[in-house]
Amino acid sequence: MTERRQAPWVWIGGALAVAWCLVHWNAPLVEDSLFWWVPKGIKAGEAGFPMSPAGDLPVAMMSEAALALPQWAGGLPDYGHPPLWFWWIGLFTTVLGPSLSSIKLAMIVPAAAAGAGFVALGQRIGSAAAGFAVFATPPFMAQLLRPELDLPLIAIIPWALIALLDRAWARFAVLSFVAVWCKEPGVLLVVPAILVAYAERRVRWTALTPLVALGVWALIHGWMATPERLPDGPVGWLKDLMSVLFIVFLAQGRWLLFIGLPRLRRHPNLAAFALVWMVFFSVVGFFANRGTADLYTHVRYLTPGLCVTVVLMARALPAMAAFGFLWLHTASPFGPEASLFGVDQAKAEQAAAPWIATQTKAGERVWVGTHQAAGLGQPWAGISDSPVSGFKVYSIDTPADAIQPGDIVLETAYGEPAGTLLTGRTKTQLQGWRVHDAWVAAWRMGAVE
Repeated sequence: MTERRQAPWVWIGGALAVAWCLVHWNAPLVEDSLFWWVPKGIKAGEAGFPMSPAGDLPVAMMSEAALALPQWAGGLPDYGHPPLWFWWIGLFTTVLGPSLSSIKLAMIVPAAAAGAGFVALGQRIGSAAAGFAVFATPPFMAQLLRPELDLPLIAIIPWALIALLDRAWARFAVLSFVAVWCKEPGVLLVVPAILVAYAERRVRWTALTPLVALGVWALIHGWMATPERLPDGPVGWLKDLMSVLFIVFLAQGRWLLFIGLPRLRRHPNLAAFALVWMVFFSVVGFFANRGTADLYTHVRYLTPGLCVTVVLMARALPAMAAFGFLWLHTASPFGPEASLFGVDQAKAEQAAAPWIATQTKAGERVWVGTHQAAGLGQPWAGISDSPVSGFKVYSIDTPADAIQPGDIVLETAYGEPAGTLLTGRTKTQLQGWRVHDAWVAAWRMGAVE
């Protein structure tokens, strides 16, 4: 197939990503994008696009509902991340107003770039079909619907890698700088860049652009984001590394791509990028909650390296990647970012919102967890068109005796754990809402048994 005949596939990849976003246009925000990244984007627009949109909550947030949540009690924290993604979100929420639609519009361009980028990367190594394999990779499909810092990374990184393969150093410099200023792990692009420069036997100072970008950010801001948690010694790190390798190479049917594993050697620069990405995130707190009752990971951190690996391995037999669709909506032991489970949970909460509003207006004492409460109180989150009020919020620290007989407690498949509030007493289920593996249940609480 000639280059001319392959070219349309890249456009189709971008169009597929956009179509996916349009199909899920009303999918609400969830987790970190709901708690931190979108509020920081709204704040950036309101505050004139500062280097760090932190401090008091944005004016556009419903302060009464927000201050009831422990996550927002201290305002928006400065996590040390670069500002470009917050500025991008803030541009749309300032011009169009803070709403789910303005946030989704901000996501369209990076989503299209991600879909087109991995297809272009597959085409660059000889198979556009291998690039389409990412569309059967559940973490990638979930990330297209989540406006977190990792979305611009999957949009930029495949194009930066293509620039390296094309020896287009100026293009690589621009793309890698922007990647780092969206989220710091973009600095790992320096590894394949140095390898390409070494293969050329030339001094390429532009290969160090990712390091320069990170250094500039550190100088301007004064410090950078810190690891969530470092390994618990060598054994702890090995456990995390094995889990990362399992997620990348085995989970969700990716073991079916093993026939293409030898092809990683044919593209050492791309393979080196994927490998260093895996090792890096096995070190910097990927399993930040190990040893607690809430054992969830941040699978989205792995997505750039995971997608590059999938494209490389799918080069041999792209059709095998299609088995990944079987896990698209399945709840994963590695958390709600590994599939559409997190998005489905938000949709279940969206379905429950009118019923909750009816109950609170009727004078019922309704308890919801902090994750659900955040969406109910902020219309831009997409859970409810107008803020729902009158409910009480429970967190992991809420004592069981705060729940009185006759109270209604909303339990969710993912979110604030409600186990201690529901055990040891009679209860009757009033309503339930399910979206694939995600669900919300409303319980009428009885007396302590």
